[in-house]
Amino acid sequence: MKKLILTGLTCAMASTAYAQIESVTAVTTPNGLGQRVTQAVVNYPENTCLTAVQKTDFSVENRTITGVTLNDAKCVNQLVLALDPQDADAATTEKLGNDRSAPYTERHISLTVKQVNSLASQSGQVKPSEFTSSKVINQVVDDFQQAEFKDESGVVVKYNLFVPKNYDPKKAYPLVMFIHDAGSTNSNVKHTLLQGNGATSFAGPEWQAKHPAFVLAPQFDHAIVNDKSEDPADLEPTINLIKSLAKQYNIDPNRLYTTGQSGGAMMSIAMNIKHPDFFAASYIVAGQWEPSVTAPMAKNNIFVLVSENDAKAFPTENEIMKVLAENGATVKESHGWNAQAPVTELNEKVNALLAQGGNIHYASFTGGTLPMEQNSQSKGAAHMGTWQVAYNIDAIKEWLFSQRKAK
Repeated sequence: MKKLILTGLTCAMASTAYAQIESVTAVTTPNGLGQRVTQAVVNYPENTCLTAVQKTDFSVENRTITGVTLNDAKCVNQLVLALDPQDADAATTEKLGNDRSAPYTERHISLTVKQVNSLASQSGQVKPSEFTSSKVINQVVDDFQQAEFKDESGVVVKYNLFVPKNYDPKKAYPLVMFIHDAGSTNSNVKHTLLQGNGATSFAGPEWQAKHPAFVLAPQFDHAIVNDKSEDPADLEPTINLIKSLAKQYNIDPNRLYTTGQSGGAMMSIAMNIKHPDFFAASYIVAGQWEPSVTAPMAKNNIFVLVSENDAKAFPTENEIMKVLAENGATVKESHGWNAQAPVTELNEKVNALLAQGGNIHYASFTGGTLPMEQNSQSKGAAHMGTWQVAYNIDAIKEWLFSQRKAK
């Protein structure tokens, strides 16, 4: 993530007896639950020179403070309050009213920070004060650009695109596309970046430092797939969008990847069926499709992840594996994973599965182990809860980026 503690300023030893909070910036960060407000950056006047603070010296309205950090300047005028991402008010999107079918809308983000105790500084006490933020920094999300692609068919695809930092047109880069689920259907082009971390996990500085890549996240304002496994109308325009981007940028045609959750996974499956030679590899999360038509993707490199409590996706994926194996795929499976295990343990399970070889890798979580299942009685928790975990598993993403299409 971006470093938020700013460069220090030389301390002027003027009195800070009347110093008050000068500004507050809300900071959001990617999370499997969606983009969450996780920090409040609090600034005092330049000459404040704070010497010590505790999290109990502050309160943030409707939020839980989990820690506080002073910047490392000689004269400290800034601190960062860490906020619990599990707080209800941490979410950056919300549903308005009682209509469960209504789309999520982007929330107006503001943080009211109170300094409740006097603070020590090099030149006196800093008395309590209060300030409400007006500025928001959306880490990673702000690094995407938004645009529209009009296909020759007349279909318009709205999309978000992350261009690698220090992009060099003489160098070929991979591209990974993330396709959102049906519940994230929205007219706000940025919504796919806010509803989870399927796209942002590939665009964060840690991942990009290892794998500089383009990240494409289309945003659809209408249903793109259905349970009848009918050919999606947006399939060809989305493929053509990638081809168009490859004309604008130096994108390696042998390192194109697709991934998606639920409806987005279904679109990725449909793309693999219709264009089996287009992607180098695919990551399918909680997806399903009519098994009898999946034979064309039997030779593809695919990793499938699903919950065993997923009433539709799990039994359907079981049938898809049979069809792929019957048509020449080498399918390797590993089941019964604990979704609440540390990422290091899940990475080990992934690597053990990959070590078996094959081109189709199929894994599942034990029913009831997803964090969402622990906190919700909804029948959909086993389905929706899968992608809360899926894009935190680095070993699967490493496998995805290691695949190259044969030239």
